[in-house]
Amino acid sequence: MEDDDRLFIHGRANPQKFGWPIRSSAGESPDPERVAAAARRLGRPVAFVDADGYECELIGAAVGPDGQIAFVESRAKDVGFNQYGANQRHIDVSIRVHLVDSTGKDQSADIESYNPFFGCDVRFFGWVGPTAVLIYREKHWTFACRLGDLWPPRFVKIESRWVINGDTLGYIGHKDKAVRRLRFPDMEPLEPMSIAEANRVGLHPGD
Repeated sequence: MEDDDRLFIHGRANPQKFGWPIRSSAGESPDPERVAAAARRLGRPVAFVDADGYECELIGAAVGPDGQIAFVESRAKDVGFNQYGANQRHIDVSIRVHLVDSTGKDQSADIESYNPFFGCDVRFFGWVGPTAVLIYREKHWTFACRLGDLWPPRFVKIESRWVINGDTLGYIGHKDKAVRRLRFPDMEPLEPMSIAEANRVGLHPGD
C-alpha cells in the first residue's frame, strides 16, 4: 500500500485526504521495531489489505513475558456513499485491542472511543508481569486500558497530562487542584495527591 493512497496511517485518518487532527498526550509514539517484531511473531505484515478489502495495520504492540502478544489494530475501508447524500462517502473504521495467548488464541475488543474514524494515538504499551497496560489518546480523551490478567479489557479515562512513576500513574486536568492517581499496572484508584506532594515524589505530569 502506498501511503498517499491509504485511508488510515499509524492510527489516524490519512492527513493528505482528511486533514490533521489537533490533539496531544503525554507518552511516546510506538517503536516501529517493536511493532514489526510483534507482527513477525504473529506471522503477518504490519500493514496489509485483507480479503474483504479492509486496510489492516498494527498501530501498537507489546510482547508479554510468556509469549503473549497484545496489540492494537485499525481496519478501514471506503464503503461508498452513505444515505445522507451523494457527496458524503462512508469510511468504515474499527480499532480493536487484541490479546493473543501462548497457544495462539486471539481475543479482541473495540477500544473506548468517541468515533474510531478520528483515530487512536498509542502513547504507552507495556507488560508488567501478567498485566499489559495500553495508554492511548482518541478524539477527546486519553484512556488507560488494562488487559492480559483479565478479559475483557478494563478502560479508565485519564487526562492527556499523565506520568508513570514506579507503581503509580498520576494524571491531572487543566483546572485540577490535585493529581489523581491509579495504582500501576492494575489501574485501581488511589486517593488524589496535592500538587506540592506530587511534585515532591515525582508524580506531577508537568505541562
